[in-house]
Amino acid sequence: MQPASKLLTLILLIFMGTELTQVLPANPEESWQVYSSAQDSEGRCVCTVVAPQQSMCSRDARTKQLRQLLEKVQNMTQSIQVLDQRTQRDLQYVEKMEVQLRGLETKFRQVEENHKQNIAKQYKG
Repeated sequence: MQPASKLLTLILLIFMGTELTQVLPANPEESWQVYSSAQDSEGRCVCTVVAPQQSMCSRDARTKQLRQLLEKVQNMTQSIQVLDQRTQRDLQYVEKMEVQLRGLETKFRQVEENHKQNIAKQYKG
């Protein structure tokens, strides 16, 4: 799988309601650690990011790439969270407007019915 494809897959998992959680290494001597995991809506692990400890291979090009990729994923996660907050706010606004529009529709029906009744009274009278 290409690096861009891996990133796209991870982002897709985030969009599908997954949750990233950081897991610290159990033993500091371990050279690799599970940095984060993504879970689907049923709680199953669908993606795991394994990374070398920060003290290991700090000059290694792959480690730098991994760190940059991790920063990009974190930035994307923050962007997604901001978009989610905006979406929730916009949804609340739309729901509020929907309630107000229903109230207006009811008032218009009442006015229309009163108008019909007044016209009927004028013809009878």
